[in-house]
Amino acid sequence: MSMNLDGCFFDLDGTLCDTAPDIVACWRQTLETRGLPWECFEAGFRIGPPLEPTIRGIYPDRAQEWIAELISEFRAMYLDCGFPKTRPYPGIPELLEELRKRGVRLFVATNKSRAPSLKILRENGLLDYFEEVLTPESSTGGNQTKAELLKSALQRHGLTPSSCAMIGDTPGDIQAGKAAGMQTVGVLWGYGDPAELKNLIPSLLLHNLKTQQF
Repeated sequence: MSMNLDGCFFDLDGTLCDTAPDIVACWRQTLETRGLPWECFEAGFRIGPPLEPTIRGIYPDRAQEWIAELISEFRAMYLDCGFPKTRPYPGIPELLEELRKRGVRLFVATNKSRAPSLKILRENGLLDYFEEVLTPESSTGGNQTKAELLKSALQRHGLTPSSCAMIGDTPGDIQAGKAAGMQTVGVLWGYGDPAELKNLIPSLLLHNLKTQQF
């Protein structure tokens, strides 16, 4: 597969980095502090989609204030954990270096909060590859969808949507890219369901980094 691209927008969790070990550990600790069972949480939790609706889906009978407090407790714990087990997936640094050499402009587009996103990218030596890291805080009020963040970034950086790709591991990443008029690439090493990705983009899948040519 070969793609001529001016810009690549990468999801973070499950695409650039394997963040699950630290996320899961911090959620376990957060729930233990409140005396909440892990099994109920684990059944409904997914890494990648926006956090508030995910947690609201797990605890539909809880008040919005309670959900906000739980998320706030997790985020504080996660930011302070140091991300000891978070690592880039094998081949990611080499891929970013190759794309940069070819003059492709690189960006991150994630539902993750800004502070941990920047810290993870910096501590794993990836931050300098990217012109901008798009997070929910990138918009006024922090309530834009990923598709809206992508559209704004494309316009701000003078990029043509059809000459750029959104690369991610979940259907939400692919749907956001399509909504922004971009090409889309689904990766199979992350946290999404491969079958769902294949239904969305059957002809454009990255099976592993070693064999890919953008």
